[in-house]
Amino acid sequence: MGLPLVNQFLAQGYALVRILSALKIKPSTYYNWRHWQTSRQEKRRESLKPYILDVWKTFKFYGYRRIAAYSQQTDGPKVSEYMTLKLMRELGIKSRMQKRYRKPKTVVTVDQKPNLIRHLHDLSGVWQTDTTYIQLTNHRWR
Repeated sequence: MGLPLVNQFLAQGYALVRILSALKIKPSTYYNWRHWQTSRQEKRRESLKPYILDVWKTFKFYGYRRIAAYSQQTDGPKVSEYMTLKLMRELGIKSRMQKRYRKPKTVVTVDQKPNLIRHLHDLSGVWQTDTTYIQLTNHRWR
């Protein structure tokens, strides 16, 4: 849209009606843009951003839930979890907490054979190998 362009043409001495008709802008659009003010909600959101950023810098491991709970417990502004989440996304900040690695568990459906070699003291008479696959007589691979 060419609304900032309108002010340039006005400074050059052109009539507003001609500028708006040449740029195909409705007069109501121009006046709404000219008299636009930020809403109360937007002002509050902008005032909360430095607070949330400050809490996050102090406690880098806090996520949006903990920051919201912290705001409820302190004398600072009260912020809901949802608002904290939205503002953290706008600020591009995240909790530095990482999920712990958990080793995946194996599920065994077949009874395991006992390890007969484990308790032998002399392994000189034992042959060991690594079997990658065995084709069974019913043409299935195991």
